[in-house]
Amino acid sequence: MSTSTKSSNRRKGAAVALAVLGIAGLSLASAAQLNLTGTSQFQAGVTDLASCQTTTVNVKFATPTLTSGAYKSASVDLVAIDAACATKTYKLSFLDAAGAPVVAEKTGTLAAGTLTVSLTGVNADSIKTVALTIFS
Repeated sequence: MSTSTKSSNRRKGAAVALAVLGIAGLSLASAAQLNLTGTSQFQAGVTDLASCQTTTVNVKFATPTLTSGAYKSASVDLVAIDAACATKTYKLSFLDAAGAPVVAEKTGTLAAGTLTVSLTGVNADSIKTVALTIFS
């Protein structure tokens, strides 16, 4: 094998390795900040229900820890719940890339400010979508 062929193969290998690292870095960066907006409305029969959440809800995972070879977050905070949503019921789902639930749906009653939800035993990298619905 000639020197130029070896050099070409090394460059190709380095380019592939850089591409893989770049894609991995982008996927981690995109999972670092997930935002939910509260501009949606529901319709029941012929009555429109106004949204109580008018600002963006920021999703912040607790600092992940390495457990059994995978990074796991013990909880997630939904920050900036509007006061108008206090006492309303919520449903919260954590979904994988295929849209399947990663853990059982979380439900409860909201308070204004921050909602903290436990994520015991969940691999942080398996969560691709956070879905929140607020209703009365």
